[in-house]
Amino acid sequence: MLEEFMSSILSYDSKLHKTLAALILKPGKITTEFVSGKRAKYTNPFRFFFSVTLLYFLMISYSSNFDNLEDSINSAVSMRDSIFIESALMEVKANNLDKKDAAIIDSMIAKYNPKREIELHELPQEYFKKLDQNNLIAQRLYDKTEFFYEDLQRKKYKTYPEAIVSLNIPKSLENHMTFNIAKSAHKTYNDPGRFFTTLISKLPFIIFFYIPFFTIFIWLVYSSKKYHYIDHLIFSFHTQTLFTILLITTLIIKWIFNIDLHGITLIIFFFYLYKAMRGFYKEGRLKTIVKFVYLNTIFLILATVSTSLVILIGAFTF
Repeated sequence: MLEEFMSSILSYDSKLHKTLAALILKPGKITTEFVSGKRAKYTNPFRFFFSVTLLYFLMISYSSNFDNLEDSINSAVSMRDSIFIESALMEVKANNLDKKDAAIIDSMIAKYNPKREIELHELPQEYFKKLDQNNLIAQRLYDKTEFFYEDLQRKKYKTYPEAIVSLNIPKSLENHMTFNIAKSAHKTYNDPGRFFTTLISKLPFIIFFYIPFFTIFIWLVYSSKKYHYIDHLIFSFHTQTLFTILLITTLIIKWIFNIDLHGITLIIFFFYLYKAMRGFYKEGRLKTIVKFVYLNTIFLILATVSTSLVILIGAFTF
């Protein structure tokens, strides 16, 4: 069963070289023939795209050094974070210092205490009662998340049940949600390398489901043409597969020759996309250029919004 499953996703026969040749050398032709019913000699565009994209992100995960990213973030941000400094000083203090050194550490901890030290003003349960009376839910969620985040940085507790007992606050959906957000933010902040590795592993699936949404705009732009939505979708998957192949080639060149050609790759793809649009939709240069600019603007906006949402959701669920 495993062999059949993997074969249905990854295996290709003689169709592969025909698909690659048509995809690379004749922009738009493979989509034209696939839509017209000449599909037997080509690989499935959806399976092919998913396999190539998965390969690319596996290569990215292997080649990217996220440990360096983590070191850079920690050195640039953590050393200016008062809670980080306080936690470091607490760890130093725990090393059986004499009274004189311990007193110096205590004075330094007091200096680097966060500006809003809640415990010095009131008990946590009283603070949470006041927050629950706040009608502004956004402010309430922010304050609770910040409270949990600071406590997690100080390692006062690790889990939600421990937090409930330690703070003597009631169990509630809101408290549980803000604790989870704070815990995810804490993990992301302290282990950014692992966060980006996890995020990259999800990108092939995200892109796979993003393209059908973007294709709606292609469908609207070419609404006068006698094409169905699925035809535009096949065109999108073919062009994005070619883009991924270009990225794989660029990555291999970087590995071998240590030369970064991503800028040139982008120019090549834009030229290819223009030729593919002309080859498949059979419109003049001016119409194609106008639609090319419009669709790529929409693509950029949607990609920016979706990437931001993915990073935000990823940080909250990490």
